Amino acid sequence: MKLTLLFSCMLVLTFLGCKSQQYTFEELPDKQIVFGNGGGMTGATNTYVLIENGQLFYSNSITKEVTELDAISKKEAKLIFLKLQELSISELDFNHPGNRYYFLEEVSLDNKHRIIWGSEGYKISDEYSNFYKQLKKLIAL
Repeated sequence: MKLTLLFSCMLVLTFLGCKSQQYTFEELPDKQIVFGNGGGMTGATNTYVLIENGQLFYSNSITKEVTELDAISKKEAKLIFLKLQELSISELDFNHPGNRYYFLEEVSLDNKHRIIWGSEGYKISDEYSNFYKQLKKLIAL
């Protein structure tokens, strides 16, 4: 009986130890994908933050609302972060907001780089636009 109880306790502790760290919007890890849009009549900015464990957060610049959205799988998040790495956003200098603008930002421990598009005279390449659309599909509002 004692052996069964000991084994059960060890199993529970092992399971709890494997659970990934959970974060809050106020205390995010160093590595993030930040994306969103803003402008228009209200000038509001809608910002989404994806972190490697799959957690997804939303904030609005006017209402100051911060919400944790439904997380995606850790596996899916890993694939998205790999795609971000392939895109090499940190090597792209693109800052052309319009009345309505869209942004994509790579955040890491030693780097923060944002690209912004929306101006009619400047078109972002399809690979960045498609990646942004892929990120937007993660949001189930």
